[in-house]
Amino acid sequence: MWPAVWIAAASAALSVALAPAVVNGDGLGYLDASTTDALYPGHLAFLPLLRGLRWLFASGAPPVDGLAIARALSATSGAVAVLALAAAARRLGASATVAAAGLAASFGLIAAASDVETYAPALAALALALWAIARRQGGGGIGWLAGATTAVAGAALLHVENLLFVLPAALALRRRDRAPLAGGVMLIVSGAYALAMHARGLAWLGGASHGFHYPLRAATPAIALYGACKALVFSPYPYEASWPSVLAHFALGAAALIALVVLARGGKLPLGRAASAAWLLPYAAVGAAFFASDSERWVFLLPLAWLTVAAAPRERRRAALAVAALMAIANVAVWWPRARDDRFRARAHAAAAHARAGDLVISPGHGWDEYVGFYDRVDVERFPLVYFAGALGGREPLARALADTAARARAGGARILLVRLNRDETADPLGWKDLAQFGVTRDDAAALLPPGRRVPLGDGVEELAPLDPRAP
Repeated sequence: MWPAVWIAAASAALSVALAPAVVNGDGLGYLDASTTDALYPGHLAFLPLLRGLRWLFASGAPPVDGLAIARALSATSGAVAVLALAAAARRLGASATVAAAGLAASFGLIAAASDVETYAPALAALALALWAIARRQGGGGIGWLAGATTAVAGAALLHVENLLFVLPAALALRRRDRAPLAGGVMLIVSGAYALAMHARGLAWLGGASHGFHYPLRAATPAIALYGACKALVFSPYPYEASWPSVLAHFALGAAALIALVVLARGGKLPLGRAASAAWLLPYAAVGAAFFASDSERWVFLLPLAWLTVAAAPRERRRAALAVAALMAIANVAVWWPRARDDRFRARAHAAAAHARAGDLVISPGHGWDEYVGFYDRVDVERFPLVYFAGALGGREPLARALADTAARARAGGARILLVRLNRDETADPLGWKDLAQFGVTRDDAAALLPPGRRVPLGDGVEELAPLDPRAP
């Protein structure tokens, strides 16, 4: 196990080194929400976890001051996932070193462990559940069954998708353990949601889809394959790079996937055929149905993939370690420049120079506009159109919410600032491609705005001043 311990430590160090210069959009939302009493139904346990860490280490600080704490949680969780998977592999007769190296080298783990995401803690809980299951299979006491039950429930409370793991976890155990595990997980999860519903009036599992719906189409299998390969080796989206670059990166991930299939072929399935199929098929279906091109959609299948490869015949294990090493090199080479890219932060910093505390900032969202004030500790109210369109479910409720928010801001004496809503921003598709699902385009977005005069302030910022110049 010592090689796996060193690999886990290296994974944590790599996560810290590759932490992006700009926190991702989900992380921005989590950090903002961690200073409130909000809950995310699809990730019920995550905000309370962040809130507890803030209470310990950054009580009362602005959202940005929780960034280092949240990333430390992710890096530690990634290392725990690597080590727990290695321990499970060893107990199941597979190579702990191969399992650890493969998971640590996969981009899905690197991305989750280097930024603010629910995926790393959820993956750690899932891997701990695997370890506990393996120990119980090997004759461990009832405590290991209780540990597996608690870990599966924790994984589901951190990311609701992991309710799917109840079935493979149960099938991997002996018959007499299946009902206690399934019943215990459901009791813990339903109890947590019942408590949240009672305390906060929370809708059952509501909000897990973020309000966006991507219909299945002929290209879905190809998109899903792209996302699955991206979970192994990073590949940019077509709007981020040229098609030759996208295809070249994708080819690296596809080569890694093919290599894993070849290496695992003919080997045993450590969890058994039924449990492996019950893990693979539902998670793959969810991955294809929701945001299939995102690497995180496939991250919960990485332990199964590397556990299977780690159980390959001994003569193939050196080849598996070589594949993992090449993946790690490729991911560092292609992700490092992107992780160091601070253009979002620089543009948001320039725009924040025109903002004052209390200002209402209206923008498309999903771009640099959402960071205005975050790093500069300017306490503005952000209204990203794409977020509210998704949360409220359409153009009309979005328009009503925007009108109400703008009216409250003006009544309170706050200014209304427009960011990324002028004609100079037409080359940037971020946010707009998602808003198109709700019938909101660049051309008609102005119709959603409250009445006012556009006054350019510079750096992509305009003030929407009252029509009556005597008004506040």
